[in-house]
Amino acid sequence: MRQITLIGLAWCLGWIMPAPAQGLEKGRETVYVSPQGNDKTGDGTEASPFYSLNRAVEGRLSSGSSSDTLFLRVASGAYYMQEPFIIRSPLARPLVIQSQGEEKPRLLGGIRIDGWEACGDGMYRAYVPEVARYGLDIEQFYVNDRRAILARTPNAEWFFVKGTSEHPFVKGVRSADYAVQQVDFHPADWETLLHVPSRELKHLKFRFYHKWDITTRSPRYVEKDSCRIYMEGQGMKPWNPIQQGSRYYMYDYKAALDSPGEWFLDREKALIYYMPREGERMEEAVCIAPVLEHWVIVQGEEGKPVTDVTFENLSFQYSAYHLPPEGEEPAQASANAKASMQFDFADRIRLENCEMLHTGAYAVWFGQECNDNRVSHCYLYDLGAGGIKVGEPYFRTSGSPVTRGNLIDNNIITYTGRELPCGVGIALFHTADNQVTHNEISDLLYSGISIGWVWGYNQSETLWTNAMDDKGEMIPFQKKLESPAVGNKVMYNHIHHIGWGELSDMGAVYTLGESPGTCVSHNVIHDVYSYDYGGWGLYTDEGSTGVEMSYNLVYRCKSGGFHQHYGKENRIFNNILAFAYTNQLQCTRKEEHQSFVFRHNIVLIEDEVLFRGQWENADIDADRNLYWSLSGKQDFFGKDFKAWKKAKEPHSVWADPLFKDPKRDDFTFQSHAGIRKIGFKPFDYSHVGVYGEEEWIRKARLPQEREDEFTRLINRLTAK
Repeated sequence: MRQITLIGLAWCLGWIMPAPAQGLEKGRETVYVSPQGNDKTGDGTEASPFYSLNRAVEGRLSSGSSSDTLFLRVASGAYYMQEPFIIRSPLARPLVIQSQGEEKPRLLGGIRIDGWEACGDGMYRAYVPEVARYGLDIEQFYVNDRRAILARTPNAEWFFVKGTSEHPFVKGVRSADYAVQQVDFHPADWETLLHVPSRELKHLKFRFYHKWDITTRSPRYVEKDSCRIYMEGQGMKPWNPIQQGSRYYMYDYKAALDSPGEWFLDREKALIYYMPREGERMEEAVCIAPVLEHWVIVQGEEGKPVTDVTFENLSFQYSAYHLPPEGEEPAQASANAKASMQFDFADRIRLENCEMLHTGAYAVWFGQECNDNRVSHCYLYDLGAGGIKVGEPYFRTSGSPVTRGNLIDNNIITYTGRELPCGVGIALFHTADNQVTHNEISDLLYSGISIGWVWGYNQSETLWTNAMDDKGEMIPFQKKLESPAVGNKVMYNHIHHIGWGELSDMGAVYTLGESPGTCVSHNVIHDVYSYDYGGWGLYTDEGSTGVEMSYNLVYRCKSGGFHQHYGKENRIFNNILAFAYTNQLQCTRKEEHQSFVFRHNIVLIEDEVLFRGQWENADIDADRNLYWSLSGKQDFFGKDFKAWKKAKEPHSVWADPLFKDPKRDDFTFQSHAGIRKIGFKPFDYSHVGVYGEEEWIRKARLPQEREDEFTRLINRLTAK
């Protein structure tokens, strides 16, 4: 059995484990829940259980002493949830919701669809009475636990916009509050639309890709003959506009249903169509359409948080994402997207040994004033946006306290961004003193871990963040203030196979703004590949300050192991940075102050460019580093290493680091002779990632077929 290793935590102070909920052993009341239970006739005993969690806690949370724990024992089986499990007021007693046995009960936020019949052209269809009776809209669909693809064109990758124009009508902060856009397309890309009656394009949608986010909208008017659409809503963002050459695809129309795994809902006839993948037999398939956006909502009150709630050994599955009527505006990290498990004013919440599968957007969000909560040993898979959000991505002018002191430890977060590709594995917004440790984060389309949510230096006239307007919408906000994202620890995480050539400007660990006390240490990062620029391993962006990045192993990142856009007082030391596709080290902005310290690092390249940007000209305290190229290439901004050493790094060395087999990802040392010269301290990276039972460790490994698919993708993209 592999055990957690705490060696090296002394490098980053402030390690405080949240205390376990108190009083759980002092008293208890037990209520039973079963798939065979009945909310109307049951009494909550084991012999006569309830069916739903809401019924099981009804009338019991405000009674009992603070030491009298209420236990909900949930029997194994499937529960089709009619509504989220909701707690909206502080509790008088601790609450534990746990499985009755070892097998996880499955709480499903969707409906099952049966009665499939063949209807020609390789397609099947089924009648969905909930659509006919209640006007239910379905935007995600699963067959045998596998996410199907809402009919789209092209079936893979994207087309490119021919041209755009915009007419703003109402002025906004950084873009128009209301504008109309005209978008023109190439006729050859519109073949599937040309013969579709206009009445069938009512739900047609377009997804446009920017650098690090997306815009998704239904057009106001489709001019088929001219291959043109008109959209209305917020103005295009000047930093990420839709323009000539922007990537896009169009979806949610029946004529696009032409490939196995695709589906379409005829809302008028309440019929869902699906083209089975190889091996799928629709008469036997388990087909689920997500309906609920949330599985759990815990909403305390300011000064009166909900406390001491534990979810243990439960499997939450299937939640919905619904495109807002105005569309999906560009948002870095899908910051304002909803979460299937939403917590506000909640302290000492425990999510232990749970599953969160097949989500519409994020899985978990500890939002406003959530403190001392824990997510541990949980499996988060097939996520519409990202995994876990902590804190809020907007500034509250009331000056209320931010979320702080939460622990995210020993979790698997994988296969994310399936609805909103810019979702992040773990996002720490306006929040402090959190610990993100020993997580396995893989198969993402954007950044792995994001820390901070201001763009610029504290108290600067040019500092930007977000705020909530009077309509409850997130808007750009500029004011002199201080970033509250301080003291966060990101340690012993394994982050890999992210990007997949879909978005740009990403980092496996990404920081924003002044963040004193933030420590990124003892992580293993590899296989990061962006669409265009910016597939970095360690990325200090937009005023990052006071960040320590140390004892990390970073390799095979498209744009390099480390990049600083601009910042100050950051310390980058004792890292192994190896093998990139374009360049290995980058500093974008030269500033009057010292940008960062870069010491005691090992930098290994094969034939890629070593430096990019202002590295030579910026004020960087770089020395006592080891550089080596497998090809023998020495290019230090046109100088050889001897000249660079004399001008810039008098104590650095050009020497083989003597790794055992770096091309096969073995960065252990044959000898320490070379690294002693720079004061490098070897570190054991074998304990990074999840820990515990062998079965859990095996579960964290990315399937070989996904690794092979990533490799084939990179080989194809690098060959272009």
